[in-house]
Amino acid sequence: MDFISIHTYPVWEYKKIHESLEFTKNNYYAVADLYPGKPVVITEAGWATNSNGRGIDPEHVSEENQKIYFEDLMSWTEADNILTFFFEAFDESWKGSHEPLEPEKHWGLFHIDRTPKTVITSLNNTTIYS
Repeated sequence: MDFISIHTYPVWEYKKIHESLEFTKNNYYAVADLYPGKPVVITEAGWATNSNGRGIDPEHVSEENQKIYFEDLMSWTEADNILTFFFEAFDESWKGSHEPLEPEKHWGLFHIDRTPKTVITSLNNTTIYS
């Protein structure tokens, strides 16, 4: 085995935004500590921006919470050199039930029409000077 892949979704586990990074770290280290010397890749981690209340508390999802989780996750994984794929680029309206607020439809960093959500807008407004 070349590497180990994990998926981690704190909001699916009823975690509030300020519990999310610790939950993700615990997921990661629970695997990484069992297999020292093997690379562990976070192949899916994300935060939904809408919910109909089935599986995810609607109070826990928003574009602002997605932005917080994204920034916290990227800061930690960059500092610790952990390869991570944020789930996902675009909302997928065809996923889940026919209910418009089905959480499965709302994980993208961009809306279905390709307009950016808050996290992307804030990235575009950030200038890094070298």
